[in-house]
Amino acid sequence: MRQVYNVSVLTQIAAEFALEHLDVLEAQAETIRAERERLAGQLAALGGVTVFPSRANFLLVRVRDAQRTDEALRRQGVLVRSFHGAHPLMANCLRVTVGAPEENRILLNAMREAL
Repeated sequence: MRQVYNVSVLTQIAAEFALEHLDVLEAQAETIRAERERLAGQLAALGGVTVFPSRANFLLVRVRDAQRTDEALRRQGVLVRSFHGAHPLMANCLRVTVGAPEENRILLNAMREAL
């Protein structure tokens, strides 16, 4: 017989460890929220970039030419997810992950170059 939601021993130990260190996880979440707001504001200040509201660890942005921007970012070693072509409402949209302050600085510099 098996439980409906079978959880491995390793998963259970990892969950217990996370719960014992909840303060660390909450601090990390607060950092991500603060960086998300800072990154959204700085991306929005770039010409030709629309930033959609987000409560996740990523931002959806619309640029003039997502394919060209994505290729330019890749040449600089910055990977984003292009949604261009996935759906008409997602035309020229890229998803950028909110990272650590240094990672976000690299993204912003690369985005300035790419645009």
